[in-house]
Amino acid sequence: MERHSYTRLTLALDIIGRISDGPWNGYHELAAIKHQIDLHDTIAIEPSSRLSLECNDHQVPCDERNVCLQAVTLLQKEYNIDRSVRITLHKRIPVMGGLAGGSANAATTLQILNDLWKLRLSVHRLKELGRMLGMDVPFYFIGGTAFDSEAAGYCEPLPTKVVLTFVLVLPDFGVSTAEAYRGIDYRTIGHDRPLTERMKHYCLANSRQGVVSSIHNDFERSVFLRHPRLREIKEKLLKAGCAAAALSGSGSTVFGVASDKEEAEVIQKKMKCRTIIASTLMRQAGSTSGKGFTHGQSE
Repeated sequence: MERHSYTRLTLALDIIGRISDGPWNGYHELAAIKHQIDLHDTIAIEPSSRLSLECNDHQVPCDERNVCLQAVTLLQKEYNIDRSVRITLHKRIPVMGGLAGGSANAATTLQILNDLWKLRLSVHRLKELGRMLGMDVPFYFIGGTAFDSEAAGYCEPLPTKVVLTFVLVLPDFGVSTAEAYRGIDYRTIGHDRPLTERMKHYCLANSRQGVVSSIHNDFERSVFLRHPRLREIKEKLLKAGCAAAALSGSGSTVFGVASDKEEAEVIQKKMKCRTIIASTLMRQAGSTSGKGFTHGQSE
């Protein structure tokens, strides 16, 4: 079985604070609005006598550190499965780019194995299993646009007809999630939550202008201090004509919003660095997984 593994951008991201008790003690509650785009990896899975993974990107580990292999092992353990598989992963999503490509891959792997092994797991159960692999994974079983608190366990779909075109700038360095969280200055975070609530309203009201005007990310306060080049990229995107720009997740990808693909191509030429043009991943009515998505525009 082969499927595309689509990733997302964070249009809004507030760091609420560290959770101090319960099973997710030490993790952070977020208030994030995630928006799935048509940038994707491709995952192929076939039965095999031995569990293995091959990948075209040397930055991706192909041993037990790989989240796709962890997803296989998790299902084998949870459901006493004695079969195994061979995974081929073709990466297009940048590693350590704040795009949650690994989480998207984990979700896609669980979806494929659910079908391949005829487990008939519900979306709710897939989300539970996904959370064991990473806080970003449950979102991918909802897809589209959604409000996600991550460790606090709340993920709410935001049905919207807003379609956006993006210019993604991919620096030649990554920012690890652990590094980004270590750098948080808790005095500076959480002040833009009204913008996130406003974006939720504008998503549901199908207001493109309202959504774009509400874009923000708390991680910029700390990550930009450690990596001033990322602030420069954001400023250059705005100067090149983007209506808004922000860090995605904890970085290092910085995205800008263009009015359409033609304007995105003009902005792309001005950036003179590694970029990708991507847009909203259009959902088909009634879809709950990547199988029900259709392509938007991409480079």
